[in-house]
Amino acid sequence: MAQGIYKNGEHINLVYQAAGGATSLTPTGLVYDEAGATHTVETTALNSSLTAGELGDGAYAGGFQPDAEGHWVVVIDDGTGDGTASKGYQVCGFNIDSIGDSIPSQLLLTKSNLVSAVKADVDAMVTSQLLLTKSSLVSAILEDTNASTSDVKSAVLTTTSPAAIS
Repeated sequence: MAQGIYKNGEHINLVYQAAGGATSLTPTGLVYDEAGATHTVETTALNSSLTAGELGDGAYAGGFQPDAEGHWVVVIDDGTGDGTASKGYQVCGFNIDSIGDSIPSQLLLTKSNLVSAVKADVDAMVTSQLLLTKSSLVSAILEDTNASTSDVKSAVLTTTSPAAIS
């Protein structure tokens, strides 16, 4: 997969600024595909959009839609001899902007899942710790109770015994 900023199959908008802000021109362009060959369909579309209307101050809008991944080049000339401009476009299988938009929501989802997991672990640990503490307390009370009961039994046995110590 090629690395790039623009996605294969998505329209790339262009604004051509004529030299010196010249108006009423008919700029023409050539679109070269990833193989370096003139891409006739895209060149025709670009020329049609550039001649469709001027944006003002010598700026003309146009665009093309690449149909393959790779390095595409656009060359636009306004016919005055002063206004030839070219620009390259790295086209790939994904749109970098849409990936950037999805990252924050993915991070929030991951963060939310992590917080939920930690909370569940803490709740489970607190519950387990409370049960353990409760169990320890109950055991201690039972030990004390058994010890006290033994003492009481001994005292009772001593009291009911035929021998007595005064």
